[in-house]
Amino acid sequence: MFTPRVSSALRAVDLKQIPPPMIIGERLNTQGSLKAKQMVLDDDYDGLVNLGRTQVADGAHCLDVCVATTERSDELQFMTNLVKRLSHEVEAPLVVDSTDPAVIRAAVRQIPGRPIINSINMEGDGTRFTKLAPLMAEYGIPAVALCIGPDGMAKTADQKLATARLLFDGGAKYGLAPWQYVFDVLTFTLATGEEEFRGAGRETLEGIKLVKEEFPDSFTVLGVSNISFGLGRNARRVLNSVFLYHAVEAGLDAAIINAREMIPYPEIDATARRLAEDLIYDRTKDALPNLISHFEGGGGSGPSASSGRGVDVDMSWPPARRANFRIINRLAGGIKTDVVLAIAEQAGLESSVTYDADGDKPPIIDAPPRETHDAAIRTLNESLLPAMKEVGDKFGSGELILPFVLKSAECMKSAVEELEKYLVREEGGASKGVLVLGTVYGDVHDIGKNLVKTIFANNGYEVHDLGKQVPLQRFFEKIKEVSPDAVGLSALLVSTSKQMQLFVEHARDYDIGIPVLCGGAAINSSYINRIAMPEGSSLYGPGVFYCNTMFDGLRVMDSLVDPAQKPELLAGWEKRVAEWDRKQRSVQAAAATTDAAKPATPEATASTRSRVVPVPPPAGTGRVDLGVPVRISDVPMAHVWDLLDRRSLFKLSWGVRGRTGKASERDHEELLREWQERVDDEQLFAPEVVYAYFKCHGRGSTLEVEDRLGNLVKFTFPRSQRPERLCLADYFGPDDIVALQAVTVGSKVSDVLDDWNAHDRYSDAYYLHGLAVEASEALAEWTNKMIMGEMGINRGGLRYSWGYPSCPDIAQHALLWHLLEPERSGMTLTESGQIVPEHSTAAIVVHHPDARYFVL
Repeated sequence: MFTPRVSSALRAVDLKQIPPPMIIGERLNTQGSLKAKQMVLDDDYDGLVNLGRTQVADGAHCLDVCVATTERSDELQFMTNLVKRLSHEVEAPLVVDSTDPAVIRAAVRQIPGRPIINSINMEGDGTRFTKLAPLMAEYGIPAVALCIGPDGMAKTADQKLATARLLFDGGAKYGLAPWQYVFDVLTFTLATGEEEFRGAGRETLEGIKLVKEEFPDSFTVLGVSNISFGLGRNARRVLNSVFLYHAVEAGLDAAIINAREMIPYPEIDATARRLAEDLIYDRTKDALPNLISHFEGGGGSGPSASSGRGVDVDMSWPPARRANFRIINRLAGGIKTDVVLAIAEQAGLESSVTYDADGDKPPIIDAPPRETHDAAIRTLNESLLPAMKEVGDKFGSGELILPFVLKSAECMKSAVEELEKYLVREEGGASKGVLVLGTVYGDVHDIGKNLVKTIFANNGYEVHDLGKQVPLQRFFEKIKEVSPDAVGLSALLVSTSKQMQLFVEHARDYDIGIPVLCGGAAINSSYINRIAMPEGSSLYGPGVFYCNTMFDGLRVMDSLVDPAQKPELLAGWEKRVAEWDRKQRSVQAAAATTDAAKPATPEATASTRSRVVPVPPPAGTGRVDLGVPVRISDVPMAHVWDLLDRRSLFKLSWGVRGRTGKASERDHEELLREWQERVDDEQLFAPEVVYAYFKCHGRGSTLEVEDRLGNLVKFTFPRSQRPERLCLADYFGPDDIVALQAVTVGSKVSDVLDDWNAHDRYSDAYYLHGLAVEASEALAEWTNKMIMGEMGINRGGLRYSWGYPSCPDIAQHALLWHLLEPERSGMTLTESGQIVPEHSTAAIVVHHPDARYFVL
């Protein structure tokens, strides 16, 4: 009788283990293990082999191997070298894991045994399946068959079965046997609390049963830890272990896990086990917050290490304290009920509280709003707002990263929505003050402004958000209409930050006495001080405040609306600006004295760079004509993901920094994989690329570019004042070639972000925005690499985007638009030269080997 097996050079392993499951070690995967990734980056083959041995010693039957990283471009070579070492030095069979079929084919040929392919699916047009199914047939090897079909990832049990049928039927023409299918019916994290995925655990278990019933001679596998992504370590260990137990009961044959982290089901604390099963089977509405409350903050490694901690939600606490705790600890479940009970307690109306018969809705207080109004205000001021203040303090100290702050803000939003039902509207509600907010004219970036809106609104302020690209006149009209306590101006770019100065000048000239809060990446305290006290003018009395973070702005606003604190705030601010002004005058006087003492010398106007390089061919592929744009709209997202700058994404775009950030980097690797799958599944990105080559002529500080009709389009670049006197135009000869490019990830993502922000999905919007920013950069890099390859450039060369020091004038985008016509690829320009959609970039490609970035 035939027994399906996989093998290495040293050992064969039955796919059907008694008792199940067959364990596939997950730690030799750079996409999930930071340790493995660092070993790959360090060429540490010995370390990787030892990591494989450790997993076998811990109970792994097979080893999942993935070496893909964005930092290396030699995945194929590294994979073949590693599997050769592993095959001869570690006895476990291998599971070859890569998004590139060529890498899988090379690895399979290198392995002296029968490995498993990870993975095949029917996504999109089924290309991955049609490339790997012949390999399965040729070598008689099995593959992990992901239940992903033309419509994306299968979520319900019925969808999982239907996709499994599609995969099974698709293999008929290749002669694939049933045992060659190891179906992964997929599971999704239960840690988000999103309604769409609340039943994910139950659907996965049912999906395993259905697939095993219809394909009894095939096998099933799960990446078990996906179920718990986003939870703390102790909670993850328990949830993974409980889920694995029930998955095996449902018919699971194999599991991709870290065997060392698993806990035998009977050894799990009974309370923790029940809480995990409540979440897996979606038994109660509060299953997730109950599980988190049980484990959050536990430092031990045992299954019940955090049991009995004094920081869990204690239902004996007063409801106001419970609401405060839930906001600080990001536990949305139950907060509306706590708010209602807190108001009732404050008002002495506990006997007037009635509960929903089915328990699906928070209770209500059967009393007129006039009897609950003051109690609601006290609940807000004494419980809810102090909670958000503590969140802000923890953010400022580095204890919390921004996504956690946004989760707390979502809890606060739910609490305030319930509280507002008990306010007397005509008395002004619970507003602490009024802020008019907007991104200045010409600026299409609004992620920072949206964060400010979220934090201010959830701290009791009435915020009038005017959106982005707001003309000055619109700000002043709204100020006249609502009489705010302050106005908030946001700008990302240096060019658009000038609108802040124009606002203050207008407010000064027309005596509009309103404090101004300024924030954004383009500005700093010196710039704001200069706006507040320009040369030859007096100080703008109402105040112009630099707010580095949203919480800086909140602290300023709290002082502005407090009659007791406002005089002290303004006095301190005036003193700081005066000190800054004195220092500036002192520096200017010293510089003037030094300049007067220097002997007169002819001013250098040219760069010290004089090496002339050969003109490259415009297109090594022969498909590109000079002056004719090439448009690409079918960029595989896998290529974009390969070039994603993880360090920039995690630290700059996702705010993973400080003590909390360092501890959560592994979780963010998993979070990135989930977002990549979500982007691909929901087609949130639609990459578009346009580029072209043009004849050009470097003349002094000007680069003259010939359009397709032979007309000259002139780009003028500034010259650095540093000793080398560098200028971009110097990198081109009198008769040369220049490449121009523009890319976008599409407009759909902007629409989705607007919708999510409108529906209080702050943290989701934050993550997606950051990923879109970095994906557009990765797409630009992919395009740049293609251009360099077509020009035959193997060393040196750089791309420069407008808005940076060497080419600061984004108004020159209009010249590039004349040459490339990116509007045909869905990209347009604002009047100030910014690109729409926001997640787009444009660049000039310099082929000179000595090219480098420089400042003026």
